Amino acid sequence: MNEIPKPKLQAPKNSPAPSSKRKRARRFGSLALGVWSLFGAWSLGFGALLLGSFAQSAEIPAAWKFAQPVTLALPGLVRFSVPLETLDAVRSGLEDLRIHDAQGREVPFDLDRPVQRALVTAVPRKFTSSITANATVAIIETGVTQPLVGVTLQTPAVDFLKAVRVEGSSDGRSWVAIADGLPVFVLSNGARELRVKFPAGVWPHLRLTLNDQRAQPIPVTGAVLHPEVSEAAPAEPLGLDITERSETDRETRLTLRLNGGNVTLAGLSLVTADALFSRRVTLAQRSVSEGEVRETVIATGHVFRFALTGQSVVSNATFAVDVPVQGRELLLTVHNDDNPPLDITTVHARRRPVFALLLNDRPGPLNVLAGNAQCSAPKYDLATLRRDLRTVPVVPAQAGALTVNAAFSAPDPLAQLAAGTTPLDVKPWRFRKAVRIVAPGIQQLELDLETLARCASGFGDLRIVTGDQQVPYILERTSIQRSFQVTGTRNDDPKRPKTSRWTLTLPYKSLPLTRLTCETAAPLFRREAVIYEERADARGEKYRVTLGNASWVRTPELKPGKLVLFLSQPPSTDHLWLEVENGDNPPLELTGFTAWHTTARLLFRVTEGSTPALYYGNPQAAFPRYDLDLVARQIFSAPKALAKLGPEEALKGKALGESLAGSRGNALFWGVLIAVVVLLLFVLNRLLPKPEPEQK
Repeated sequence: MNEIPKPKLQAPKNSPAPSSKRKRARRFGSLALGVWSLFGAWSLGFGALLLGSFAQSAEIPAAWKFAQPVTLALPGLVRFSVPLETLDAVRSGLEDLRIHDAQGREVPFDLDRPVQRALVTAVPRKFTSSITANATVAIIETGVTQPLVGVTLQTPAVDFLKAVRVEGSSDGRSWVAIADGLPVFVLSNGARELRVKFPAGVWPHLRLTLNDQRAQPIPVTGAVLHPEVSEAAPAEPLGLDITERSETDRETRLTLRLNGGNVTLAGLSLVTADALFSRRVTLAQRSVSEGEVRETVIATGHVFRFALTGQSVVSNATFAVDVPVQGRELLLTVHNDDNPPLDITTVHARRRPVFALLLNDRPGPLNVLAGNAQCSAPKYDLATLRRDLRTVPVVPAQAGALTVNAAFSAPDPLAQLAAGTTPLDVKPWRFRKAVRIVAPGIQQLELDLETLARCASGFGDLRIVTGDQQVPYILERTSIQRSFQVTGTRNDDPKRPKTSRWTLTLPYKSLPLTRLTCETAAPLFRREAVIYEERADARGEKYRVTLGNASWVRTPELKPGKLVLFLSQPPSTDHLWLEVENGDNPPLELTGFTAWHTTARLLFRVTEGSTPALYYGNPQAAFPRYDLDLVARQIFSAPKALAKLGPEEALKGKALGESLAGSRGNALFWGVLIAVVVLLLFVLNRLLPKPEPEQK
């Protein structure tokens, strides 16, 4: 059907044109309408945003301190990675983790914390080993039809390093090179690597050739096969900073601060430019028990890098895989032994994600809640279906900022630390040092050598006082070793010509020494050394107490290093004697005497303008008990200012017991004893009956 054309409307020929006023009015009306439309849209958007923010704030239960909005990319049954900020805010067991929808309703969920599956192993069908002129050859009939990714050799040998060539075959006659120059080793420092890794492949037969050109062959008694793992555990980057570095003659200690806590490490990797090294490493975290900090080792391992002759560099600088960590602060120790410290520039960390599995069928973003110290872990029906839901896909999640719930009214526990506890009568304390504060907040105070010598051996007499109020603190017994130079004087006994003796003078008595080191230029020797002190009993009589002994050996094959003598117990005096049995050999010339001791730290909080002081020197004081265990994690995670101790102030004279043990103790003891005997004789004389006079 044809459309009927619409007639065109035309203005009369003689009609006048619109005036300029009418044009301006029309333009103004259009502009006003556009502005009004934009304003209306902006008002609606702002109102919706304001209403959403108000609704979000109002929907967060008052018992939870933190909330973080999360928007999921897909609906349905999904998994998403819980943000690191939320993991850092929850309790160590994730009991207080909750998920609410936009209307404030609780969403059931289940947590999935994947870790790497245990290394799959298989026993070969047949294993033979033979030694040729320059190599040890191990031939394996695998009997495995799935792809193989490695072989672990079995040997009783120790202290060796060899390169391995790996070949594969389908018939046991024609061989194909798989990998070459891979190191296997067992070193004297405990490092060992007997697993040979290679690209995945199905190999009915394997041949491993150990290069024996530079060292004696080793017995290879067996092997274990490693089939390919179908799926590797996921991992995400984890930021960290090196906040402190401490070097000693045998250790490098790094304090690491993670970007978040309550995570499972997927590995720590050391970045260093050193081309050849093998080091034992340990990872520790701090924990509080009865007001005292202990360092608990949570992972050990070995890192290495080798460049065998004519082969590519092989290294492994990663350890601490699938290690759970609660707080943000970690202590990494690299044991250098007699080697120079590694030039560690960076430490990389990766973590295992924590997945939350839920049914995303409600409109709007979700709120992930954290920060409830009282609630118990939830129990949802999804937990019973965990095995059936492993294939649920992981969807991207857009997380907002972690915010503080405005309705949360619980006080900040750290803010209570500066309020003090109870008054302290400082009269029984003998020494005091001012604590110099650089910045307010959490303080880290390391005890100096003088304080370590004057305070009680168990640190039970330490008190921090501001005004007349105690400041609660946490005692941290660290593994840090500090050193100082010791004056050593040759003081041989003429009656023992085959023994060399040195007198070592310490700056203070009762120092917590752990070892003594010295040096000598002699290239070849074997000596027995002993270190002891002379203590005085109640009568002032001196007796010998052995503190430690060692066998010092140096041969041309051994690298020259320091001579070490470990102490089984700390000394109680300020003079030590070191004796070295020379036999019929010339005496050693010892130099560079160095004493090493443990140290301790106090963690506490002060406010700006306060002038705290450290009191010590009261052996009768019991160890204080403060309620800091409840906020130990916050203290460890918070940045710390380094406080310093001022000069010592003596508050009291020496105790009677210490005066009796001094240089004039012997004379004073006998003087008191004679006076007591005279007094007893006088009393007995008065009590005895007088003799009757003789009768004439």
